[in-house]
Amino acid sequence: MTKPLKLKLRDAKRIAIELWTWLAETGKCKEDWPGYEKYGKMFADCPFCEYNRQFNENKVICECCPYYKVYGHCCDDGEPYFLWLKAETDEERKRYAGEFLARLKTLEKEG
Repeated sequence: MTKPLKLKLRDAKRIAIELWTWLAETGKCKEDWPGYEKYGKMFADCPFCEYNRQFNENKVICECCPYYKVYGHCCDDGEPYFLWLKAETDEERKRYAGEFLARLKTLEKEG
């Protein structure tokens, strides 16, 4: 397992918005995002998972995740991220990425 990137919360939010903006525009998968070349590889290809694992001994425990604190677990049935994971077409992925992005932008305004 790679060493955590030591992201600050504001940086994790900014990177997440950058990632999900790209996903909403392209309909591609997270692992294809060119931003990892700039920021480095992240746990679960997610800035929030990367941020969170700094506080949880490299374990995936969502209690420090800013998304989880407001919306609950991103992988719950019916959540935009869950729907994005299950999407079968680029258009579906764009749609659900856009819904997830809208939620991320509300988090940007907090703390």
